[in-house]
Amino acid sequence: MKVSHNWLTKLVDINSTPEDLSEKLSIGGFEVDSLHDCSKNVNGVVLGKVLTVVKHNDSEKLSICHVDIGKNKNLQIICGAKNVKANVYVYVATVGAYLNAINLTIKKSEIRGVLSEGMICSLHELGLEDSSEGIAIVDDNIANKHELGTPGANLLDLNDFIYDLAITANRPDGMSVVGISREISALLETNLHFPKIYHNYKIKKIENIELCSDAINSNCLYTITPIDGVNGIEPSPSWIKDRIEKSGINSINLLVDLTNYILLEQGQPLHAFDKDKLSDLIGKEALPEHFSVRKARDNESLVCLDGKKYILNSNITIIACCDIPVAIAGVIGGLETSVNDKTSSIYLEGAVFNPVSIRKSSKEMGIRTESSSRFEKGISHKNTIDSVTRAINLIEEFFGKKNVIINTSNELEKQETLIKLRRDRIHKILGPILVDKDKSIYNNCLEKRNLSDREIEDKLELIGCNLIIKDYGWDVNVIPNRSQDLIREIDLIEEISRLIGYDRFDLNLPNPIKPGKLSPSQLALRKLKNGFTENGFNEVLSYSLVPEENNDLIKIANPLLLETSCLRDNIWQEHIRIINQNIKFGQKSCWIFEVGNIFYNNSDYVEEEILNGGIYGKSKFEQWVGSEKENDLNYYEARGKLKEALSNLNIKIEDKPNDSYDFLHPGKTSKLFIEGKEAGFFGEIHPKLLVEKKALRKLYLFSLKVSNILDASTRKNKWIPIYKKYPLVPKIERDINFIFSKKYLINEIINQIKKAGKNLLEDVNLIDVFEDESLGNEFISYTFRLSYRDSQKTLLDADITLLHNNIISIIEKKYKTKLR
Repeated sequence: MKVSHNWLTKLVDINSTPEDLSEKLSIGGFEVDSLHDCSKNVNGVVLGKVLTVVKHNDSEKLSICHVDIGKNKNLQIICGAKNVKANVYVYVATVGAYLNAINLTIKKSEIRGVLSEGMICSLHELGLEDSSEGIAIVDDNIANKHELGTPGANLLDLNDFIYDLAITANRPDGMSVVGISREISALLETNLHFPKIYHNYKIKKIENIELCSDAINSNCLYTITPIDGVNGIEPSPSWIKDRIEKSGINSINLLVDLTNYILLEQGQPLHAFDKDKLSDLIGKEALPEHFSVRKARDNESLVCLDGKKYILNSNITIIACCDIPVAIAGVIGGLETSVNDKTSSIYLEGAVFNPVSIRKSSKEMGIRTESSSRFEKGISHKNTIDSVTRAINLIEEFFGKKNVIINTSNELEKQETLIKLRRDRIHKILGPILVDKDKSIYNNCLEKRNLSDREIEDKLELIGCNLIIKDYGWDVNVIPNRSQDLIREIDLIEEISRLIGYDRFDLNLPNPIKPGKLSPSQLALRKLKNGFTENGFNEVLSYSLVPEENNDLIKIANPLLLETSCLRDNIWQEHIRIINQNIKFGQKSCWIFEVGNIFYNNSDYVEEEILNGGIYGKSKFEQWVGSEKENDLNYYEARGKLKEALSNLNIKIEDKPNDSYDFLHPGKTSKLFIEGKEAGFFGEIHPKLLVEKKALRKLYLFSLKVSNILDASTRKNKWIPIYKKYPLVPKIERDINFIFSKKYLINEIINQIKKAGKNLLEDVNLIDVFEDESLGNEFISYTFRLSYRDSQKTLLDADITLLHNNIISIIEKKYKTKLR
């Protein structure tokens, strides 16, 4: 939002310099991105009068001019402009002036042997026009009001500063000069001088108007006002033109400029339709009840004010007249019904639309305007009638008295919304302020006290609030242009503290201060990540927004781009892309992991935190030089890397073969179970993805639910280490070998051995796997090592023989096998 300092001074008393005011506004919440001195480009440029013009002897195009710049000082200036002549007033850049537009510092110089002591300037050279034909000649009526030598900034109305404000979404009042003026008044504690609005017009409700509920809800309003007897060729007065152009809006004609002026002054976008053009478009006289607000139909089109033809769809809200599109609601008007030099009657539209619908239309069309930016932030419908009335007041000022009826979509109720503000709540939230008791220069004479009622009332009245005194404090009525952000009691308390000054309040730390600490789950998550990084993995962070690839994804209501229109339901796809990118860059290995959220669109939306990762290649720290030929890990090596990374959490993960994942190898994939609950998967990438080039090399993917990991690792018997006495007696080990059908899982067999081994069986480990054609394709040989120990004595063979034979017998019966 750009605004002129001179315009602000018409609305509010300013008792500080522009630089100091910029600082105060930034501290107060209206950050000033830049402060532009309009006179900077014309410093050293003064009003002069050409006395004589003589042709240069050595050049047909150059002239020797003698120019009077006042104070009995005449300058000799060489000029090449065709329109220079005697007895005209001109802008003279004196020696030392810097013309920023052409990057030139004026110096005394000789041109073809003749001294030149300055430069007669064009508007282009002063930075006021893109191009100019000849020098700028000042109108005699303007020049005669000033003495020769008067700074050019005075004649050009450039003794001004422009504030470029970054207005945040929670302060839509900052999108108007009135709102900024009120903020300045509150910060400087000075008086306001707002223009008076004369409510001389009848307000009538339009019956049976068609309004889209998405665009016009209970907090919105649509008005349309016919105004006759105007003239589209009428130019804007200099003061309107100056104010809107300094705010970054080009002047077109008086009618259009007035709508833009109200947009800037009041923060309320308005649009003027040519009434006669509307009537020609619909084939009959256009009436207020012919207007409607609706969603566009697919493949409807509209040529807009920027000259472009837009193909519309159902995401775009339009204004229609007799169902024919004439404007994009809140964004841009249509060219066919726009105001031009021949306009004699208009329909003035003033409305407040739902910010969401305007945002959708703006992004769907790819354009953002001054109007749409205000609607998107949200403006109050309570200010619309005042803004329309102010516009009509100005139209009457230039075109004479009008018999006007403002037609509205609904009757406005003058209902005040009061916010309860409690005195004790203010004191509890803000605490005491520090007051200098004797105005001493020393900082040891401060006393603490709570804010007085008068201080609270003064600050709220400065921002336009009306207060009704109650026993508990006040009931506060907020003005319309602050009703969007001052909604709750805490909002008013924040305003009080902001205007008093945050630095004036005493510091209050909790007593006693309790140190914070991480919970077991937070510590476990930290250990989880450390375990991966310590084992050679790199942590990555991928974007949770993805393109719409299927109907199962959760769609974002208002996406910025189609590529980020849905919430992801997996992370492995992004991890494949990351690994592919590393492969393309020549990396021989890539081990990555990520802890992130995925989203499911079931009967209800579900958000789940998972650990996901990918493993490709052997780490370079594990290879001998020149061993790159055997770069791929096999299934067991890759699964071992995951086991090592999770080893510091002391959790047991059980693998069960599975072929239900269409992106993983059906014979080299397992579901992972923690404490008997399904927790995720581990597997090799499916060969079809390699063929389709979606994965460039063989890699392994894994995924685990973080909640399962944290629940298992933070159980008391796992989280708190339990130390056992070191065994003082030796153990006895026995190896057993069986041929099993491949359908049996190793974990299942080991669990069966442990179950049969009772108290003396200390541990069971698989020590050998053997496959051979002689065993058959469906069979495999496993060798297990069984460890026996009694904590009280040294075992003898006789002590374990019966138990060992019983284990063998159980295994033989259970799995229909024989001891080898």
